[in-house]
Amino acid sequence: MKLEWTPGRRRAAVVGAWLLATVLVAVCARSIDWPHVAEVFATARPSWIVAAILLNAAIVPLTAAYWLALRPHGEPPVPFRRAFEIAATAIALMNTVPFGAGHASIVVLWVRRGNTSQRAALSILALDQLGEGIAKVGLFLIVALVTPMPAWMRAAVTTVTLLVGILFVALAVASRWASELRIDRTWMRALAGLALVIGTKLAEGLAIVAVQRAFGIDVGASGTMSVLAAVILGSMIPITPGNAGTYDAAAFVAYRHLGLTPEQSLSLAFVQHVCFVLPSVGIGYLFVSAQTFARNAIASR
Repeated sequence: MKLEWTPGRRRAAVVGAWLLATVLVAVCARSIDWPHVAEVFATARPSWIVAAILLNAAIVPLTAAYWLALRPHGEPPVPFRRAFEIAATAIALMNTVPFGAGHASIVVLWVRRGNTSQRAALSILALDQLGEGIAKVGLFLIVALVTPMPAWMRAAVTTVTLLVGILFVALAVASRWASELRIDRTWMRALAGLALVIGTKLAEGLAIVAVQRAFGIDVGASGTMSVLAAVILGSMIPITPGNAGTYDAAAFVAYRHLGLTPEQSLSLAFVQHVCFVLPSVGIGYLFVSAQTFARNAIASR
């Protein structure tokens, strides 16, 4: 028997989704040692901390534009505001729920909120992972050329490169039967999409620089790229909420490899992670909350 979505049931579903989002945000917040945050932030320059948060927040509109570029031709048009909402919500979920469920939300959100077919939404997810993989491998190769890599990082980079190569071949073969996997007939749109995903890594890297500046530390461009590569590798491990532990540990090891003291490395890693999590989770939660209160206000009239 098919479930009939009455206005009351829809309202209950919306409220339930908001309550779940609130619980996930609360769990994520509990993973942060807030007294330690206040103690460490007291020694940092506030303007650079704000800059780091804003740079990490820029990842959301860049991701929205990237996913719009990946949408197959023939799908109904979607305004950028809706794509921004989808990106913000999906990024928040990817930072609060276990690996797999967060990425699956990309498909669900594009189908339900983006008026996109299921095949097209699946192609967005597949091509997103390919573009992300190419950008990450490119960063890893640059880091390998400009600075010596620790043994653990070289092994991880080799593994990721092989996986991205396999994904590229698989999608190239699948695109012969699934036209949704073809970004476009020309190289211009493919390059635009790749530029956008690279932009997300650039924003994250500049946010890392801003945190360094907040503490008056300069490790140079090659050092910053090494830290970015390390936290990207650490974030690939499916630990939630917010990659608590793995992100910080990867950044700490990278800074120690660059010659910083344990105290400096720990402070940078900790603040850097907080500046990343706040906009990553907060923007999506604000969208979900705004939608919930708006729909309840309409329903109560």
